[in-house]
Amino acid sequence: MTALRSTAATQRLQSYQDRFANGDEPMPEAANLRAWIDENRDVFHSVMECDLKTCAKIVYDFSSNSDVVIGGESDPARQTEIMWLQLADANAPVGIGRYREDRICYQSEQFKNDGKARSQHLGIDLFAPAYTPVFAPLDGVVHSFADNNLHLDYGPTIILQHEPAEGIRFYTLYGHLSRESLDGLYKGKEINAGELLCRFGDFPINGDWIPHLHFQIIFDMLGREGDFFGAAKPSEWDIWESICPNPNLILQMPENVTASRKGV
Repeated sequence: MTALRSTAATQRLQSYQDRFANGDEPMPEAANLRAWIDENRDVFHSVMECDLKTCAKIVYDFSSNSDVVIGGESDPARQTEIMWLQLADANAPVGIGRYREDRICYQSEQFKNDGKARSQHLGIDLFAPAYTPVFAPLDGVVHSFADNNLHLDYGPTIILQHEPAEGIRFYTLYGHLSRESLDGLYKGKEINAGELLCRFGDFPINGDWIPHLHFQIIFDMLGREGDFFGAAKPSEWDIWESICPNPNLILQMPENVTASRKGV
């Protein structure tokens, strides 16, 4: 969640900003990539043991404080206890944190550039107990991995690269993992659809959050490895939405898991 790392990446991001200013899709390849994912949605494997298309869920709102709070100064142990009781009462195996949500937990200096917070969520969160298994949704190779071990960062993180057809390349990010999830990985390692990829981490290893998976689609890694922006400035949302489209294109949950543009 730091600055861009290369001149080429900075130039690409500037080109996306320029295209948006001209009224064009910021990333020129984005429409074709979204279309390929949508056209092949029936072949994707669930990333969890439960079927996210049909299982019961609680969709949470983290745009304001409520009985369940994530990040900030909250106590992850206490918040985990509250969430697990709610999920058990609902007979729901998973809780959901929404895409595009403007979150109050991202208002600290850690998430600010030029005094403005990167507060709008670029991924979807899947909340379940620590060590819940995660499966690859489609074939890929390990692009990179890292233990982003700052407080409220991703913790252990894996990024897969997918090239399922000619001219189609994109990435999926898996954050807040167990440290053991990184064992045996190497760049270029082949991962098959449906293969056990990793497991949810526990606090504090996972960045000190309620145990969950941050799942994100990325169309341009912008030169980064083992880490990527997990939230965007609301003023730049249209640009980052083109780079990181709605992860529900792959997850395919029927519930409304996308916040409105105002985060409500």
